Amino acid sequence: MQCSDARLLVHAYLDNELDAGDSVRLARHLADCPACAAELKRMQQLRNAIQRAKPSYAMPDALRMRVLAAFPSSASESAPAPEIVQRITPRSPMHSWRVFPVALAASVLLLFGGGEMGIAWQRNASATTALTEEVMSNHLRSLQSQHLTDVLTSDRHTVKPWFDGKLEFSPQVRDLDAAGFVLVGGRLDVLRGRRVAAIVYRRRLHEINLFEWPDSAANATPVHADAGDGYTMTHWVQDGMAYWAVSSLNRAEMDDFATAFRASPALPVPAGR
Repeated sequence: MQCSDARLLVHAYLDNELDAGDSVRLARHLADCPACAAELKRMQQLRNAIQRAKPSYAMPDALRMRVLAAFPSSASESAPAPEIVQRITPRSPMHSWRVFPVALAASVLLLFGGGEMGIAWQRNASATTALTEEVMSNHLRSLQSQHLTDVLTSDRHTVKPWFDGKLEFSPQVRDLDAAGFVLVGGRLDVLRGRRVAAIVYRRRLHEINLFEWPDSAANATPVHADAGDGYTMTHWVQDGMAYWAVSSLNRAEMDDFATAFRASPALPVPAGR
C-alpha cells in the first residue's frame, strides 16, 4: 500500500469503517511506515481535543420522565423504552445541537406513528447526524498545516482534471470570483468510508470546504445549520451530486456561497475526453 492511499483511509480506519481486507493492509502499512503512523496519531489527538472542547449535555430528568411515562405500562410493550431513551441523550459531545432534537423527534414518531416508517426515519436521521459530525471533523482536520489542499491553484481548469483517475466521478469546480469566493484548490478526502472530492474556496480569511460525491436523490434546496463554535454547515443535492459545505462564515454568507455555486455554470468537458 502506498502512503497516498494510506492517508485517504486512515480516518475511516480510526472510525472502524474499513472492511477486513483494507484494515489488515493498512495496519501492516502503519506498522512499517512511521510517517503514516504519526498521521494516525495526530488524527487521534485532534479528535480527542475536539471532543474535550465540546461540552456534553445530559437530558433533564423532568423530560426523561415524560418520555418514559409515554410508553405502555406492561413490561413486554415497554421493552424498547430504554434503548430509545438512550438514543435521545447525545451520544457524542460534538454537534449535540443536532443529535438531541433528531432523536427526540424519532422517539415521538416511534411512539405515536410506530411501525417500519418510524424506524426507517430514525435510521436515516442517525446516518445524517453521523455524516454531519464527520464533515465537521474533516473540515477541522484540513485546517492543520499542509492539510488543506492536494492541488493548490486558483485555476479550475487545473483543479478539475487533477481528480481524473482518482475518483469514480468528476467533481464540479466552479468559478465564484464574481461572488467574492476565491478558488484555493482541491484534495481527496474520505467520508463514511468512501472517497470524495473536497473543493476549497476562501472568502477573506475564511476557508470553505465543499465536499462532493454522487447522489441519486432528487434535487434539494440548501439546508443551513449552526454547527457550533462559530461554524456554519450547508448541504444540498443538485443534478445527481451531493454537496456539503462548512466554514466559519456566518449563515448569510454561506447562503450566498450556496446560491452562487448553484447558479454558476458547470465547467464543460474538453473535446476528446
